[in-house]
Amino acid sequence: MKVIIDCDNTFGVPGRPIDDGQTLLYLLGRDDIEIVGITTTHGNSTIDDVYPATQWLVKHSRQPDIPVLKGGPRGNKGPTDASRFLAATAAAHKGQIQLLAIGTMSNLHEAALDDPSFYRNLAGIAAMGGYRHPLPVRGWNKIGEVNLSRDPRASFSMINADCPVTIFDAHVCFQAPFGLRELHAIYQIDKPQYYLMRDYLLANISELSEPVDYLWDLLPAVYLSYPELFHRNLVHLASTEVDLRTGTLVVDPERGPLVNLPDYITDIDLFYEVLYTAWRKAPLVM
Repeated sequence: MKVIIDCDNTFGVPGRPIDDGQTLLYLLGRDDIEIVGITTTHGNSTIDDVYPATQWLVKHSRQPDIPVLKGGPRGNKGPTDASRFLAATAAAHKGQIQLLAIGTMSNLHEAALDDPSFYRNLAGIAAMGGYRHPLPVRGWNKIGEVNLSRDPRASFSMINADCPVTIFDAHVCFQAPFGLRELHAIYQIDKPQYYLMRDYLLANISELSEPVDYLWDLLPAVYLSYPELFHRNLVHLASTEVDLRTGTLVVDPERGPLVNLPDYITDIDLFYEVLYTAWRKAPLVM
């Protein structure tokens, strides 16, 4: 499967989320995935943090030659290296590229402006972002949504894409915690990765009162190979650009594009087994 990852990776940046980096390492360990390229966007931090962090991670991976393209800063108007790469690669491989969209959606929108056939050229989009209602977990319900809210016009474009769209919202992601217990297995697999993840989790104690995160971006990544691990939930999404300013996903019985919005993980034990198997194959090379 040919995959492009559009991400706001900050793995290794002090105090910034680690899930994009965990996702990249997972996909690097999948024998059934060919990472055609990685496009970077703002979100977890500025593009000037995200781009070099992603270059560093790829450089220290088992596939250091994967192209990494830079998107624009928040509020950017006009094409970027990332959006040009997306449009050109989708056109060159019509119907073959799965796009994993796990950051702000700006690059996708710019690619569609550059080439109106962009979305139609994709095999599909698996994205992470949005809320259906306030988050239930203490601490997390005070943290704003990032992926869809930072560029609502671009998010609206993605939701209405002319290709199959699957979106994992924050609620289903709460079924996949990643704390010190889940981290322990990484120690025997990849010690550099273990220490980077541990430092981030321990930093969460001051903000969230517990050393825990959730495997946000891993869910759409695992979905690419194992769609059966997630309950298929076809719904109409009627979110407007105004709704998306807060990352709000509005489900309507009839109005809006038909989108797959998985609502639960069907086998959580197998989900973690899949993750650890791939991570074992793709340690950091330090």
